Amino acid sequence: MPRKFIEIPERFPFSTTYTVLYSDVNVANHLAADRIPAIAIEAQLRYIIALGYEHATAFEEAGLIMAHSEISYINETDYADTLRIDVVATNFAHKSFELVFRIFNESKNLETARLRNTMLFFDYNTKSVVEVPQTFKEKVAEM
Repeated sequence: MPRKFIEIPERFPFSTTYTVLYSDVNVANHLAADRIPAIAIEAQLRYIIALGYEHATAFEEAGLIMAHSEISYINETDYADTLRIDVVATNFAHKSFELVFRIFNESKNLETARLRNTMLFFDYNTKSVVEVPQTFKEKVAEM
């Protein structure tokens, strides 16, 4: 079966760093596969805050939820390596958009992983998915 590869955009308007913790390492002594989504979610929260939102999990009168996720694991990463996580919001639709992440190991000068998450805004009062707020789209475009 051919390997599926996540295409990434040319430009990432936001980047943050993360140092691999001992708790991120598995018994093979490298970054555990299950830690990649957690690191991406941390970067997602930092991205939302950088857009100017005070609360990174519930804003625009709705919560941000993940509907789908894809991960491409590319290279090993070790304890104490410094990662740069690049983030971009893209592919806006009526009720969804994608967050694309590139995790780059600055210590080794190698790409570690790529993620693409389909995100939705969810109104917890009505228990329904709502349109992507125009103000959110505008803040993303300004970044």
